[in-house]
Amino acid sequence: MKTLVCPHCHSQVPESASVCVGCGAEVVRGLSRRQRSFVGLAFVAVAILIFGIFLRGYEIANGHPFLTSPKAEDGLLVIAGVILVVFLPYVVGINVARVFWRSRVRFFRSFQHQ
Repeated sequence: MKTLVCPHCHSQVPESASVCVGCGAEVVRGLSRRQRSFVGLAFVAVAILIFGIFLRGYEIANGHPFLTSPKAEDGLLVIAGVILVVFLPYVVGINVARVFWRSRVRFFRSFQHQ
């Protein structure tokens, strides 16, 4: 059976355990929320970069801009564009981070002051 070493108390912890037997530190698998958000924002940055390259390429190839001046009736298209370029890549990035880094193990110990 594979064991882990707790960084707080240096005791051997079975890999299947959810709590350290020595100090009570919680065994947490995967990235933290902040790290997953960072991966999601990186996906958004890449999506914006790709979208910008696409727009510039369309402009060069056709000689006129892809996007025209917005009109009042284009509001729904703007909302759909924001969802496609910002929200969707963020959600995909968070889920990719969950899948690829789920084997990462951290020990979390919260102290209670008396």
